[in-house]
Amino acid sequence: MGRKRVVIVTGSQRGSRTAWYMSRFLLALYGLKARFFHPHSWDPGIRMDGVLITGGIDIDPSTYGGYEHPSIVKSDPKRDEMELFLLERAQQENLPVMGICRGMQLINLFHHGTLHPHIEDLPLEHPHPRTPLPLREVTIERVSRLHQIVGVPVLKVNALHHQAVDRIGEGLHVAAYDRNGIVQAIEQREGRFVLGLQWHPEFMPYAWHSRKIFGAFATAVSGS
Repeated sequence: MGRKRVVIVTGSQRGSRTAWYMSRFLLALYGLKARFFHPHSWDPGIRMDGVLITGGIDIDPSTYGGYEHPSIVKSDPKRDEMELFLLERAQQENLPVMGICRGMQLINLFHHGTLHPHIEDLPLEHPHPRTPLPLREVTIERVSRLHQIVGVPVLKVNALHHQAVDRIGEGLHVAAYDRNGIVQAIEQREGRFVLGLQWHPEFMPYAWHSRKIFGAFATAVSGS
């Protein structure tokens, strides 16, 4: 029997446990072992086969040259530094990467994209509710890796974010957007698996599309 593939799941020292437990559960469904890293417990030299960057606190403005928006109440530059290091390793080693919420935003920054610091400052045509329930409708780009995974043009998802991707990073493409045109998924379409989701599939393990997304990531990890 071969070695079980290991996915590094990142988070904060406090406040990331639910995302960690749910992500570990979903990865285990597909035969993957998960290891949780936070800024005070990580090993930069660990052998890994994939990286999953979870959501949580805001990315610190100092990480990307942004400004101290009053809506940013908590950040951790050490976590940003850890996750950017792991993204660099994953790129160098050609490993699959998935980012959820702030994880998607960090992937975009890693590829030299930019962020909107606060969605409510944008000229929104529709309300932007924050809810753990699948009440947000997102449209999936038909020519996308994400559409190949879920096979439908529209999904109902949750939404817990107040920041969003602005300019798309180099080599990335928009894979989904909401009614306000806010980017809800990004991806790398050629080469290795790189997928960022603004919603939280780990909080919806009951949803078929959450399992399909984790399954596709697991397939990429198993084949890496």
